[in-house]
Amino acid sequence: MYDGHLASTGLTTTQFSLLSALARQGAPVALMALAKEQVLERTSLYRALHPLARAGLVRVIGLTGRRAKKVELTARGRRKVARALPHWQRAQDAFLDRVGEAAWHRLSAQLVGIAHAERDT
Repeated sequence: MYDGHLASTGLTTTQFSLLSALARQGAPVALMALAKEQVLERTSLYRALHPLARAGLVRVIGLTGRRAKKVELTARGRRKVARALPHWQRAQDAFLDRVGEAAWHRLSAQLVGIAHAERDT
């Protein structure tokens, strides 16, 4: 459902989620920290970021020495998130209309619990 609503923006749900997370951070984020926050395996994150970097929506910063790489949202990426947000909101509204707010709150709480359990491993 979300991918369908986001299709006209050229983003998948996963890409929108990554861009939104970077927008919330407002500063470069270590790739490992982003992977952990998004509950993604590191190589899956790299594969998801590659087309975003190629499109100029994110920039991967290669730091010297032993420090980890970081990723940041570009100005173009911020504009893309702003244009995509109404589409995501329409998808969220349609989802809530179908499942109801009470069911969404229960599901959301369960998903947060699962994500925290995964992050703690």
